[in-house]
Amino acid sequence: MKRESLHKLIALGAAVGVLGVAPVSPAAEDEKSDTKIAPKDMAEAMDYMSGSLKGLRRLRRDPDRWKKSAALVAEGSQYVIAAMKMVPSEIQKLPEGPDKIKALADSRRLMGLTLAGYAELELAFLAEDEDKVDDALDKLKELKAESHEKYNRGDE
Repeated sequence: MKRESLHKLIALGAAVGVLGVAPVSPAAEDEKSDTKIAPKDMAEAMDYMSGSLKGLRRLRRDPDRWKKSAALVAEGSQYVIAAMKMVPSEIQKLPEGPDKIKALADSRRLMGLTLAGYAELELAFLAEDEDKVDDALDKLKELKAESHEKYNRGDE
């Protein structure tokens, strides 16, 4: 009887754990759009992040540009958060040891700075400040270049 109870407890714990960490689409809260999905890997998350920034160009002449751009960047930041939980393939290939640990820490640093950059960009759009938008975009471009140079060598 105790063994059966233990198995039930383990199964319940596993079910709660799976539900607690199940990926959620950034669009899950947005009832209008059910076509967006959670990224399956870091490359897909990066594509979604890039797409959110590329979408800003289409809004340049939109009369409601500032608000729509801020919303698009906020959506992109959800993909950054999703990507933060993933490990770049370049790091996955490294053998266990100090170099891999350092690379993981640096990757987290870069992803944290990227999330901060998205927040800065969103705030710039909300403030309707073109100079701040340009500065934030420049920072994000620099972070992307550094990240790709270190952790996306074979993919580009």
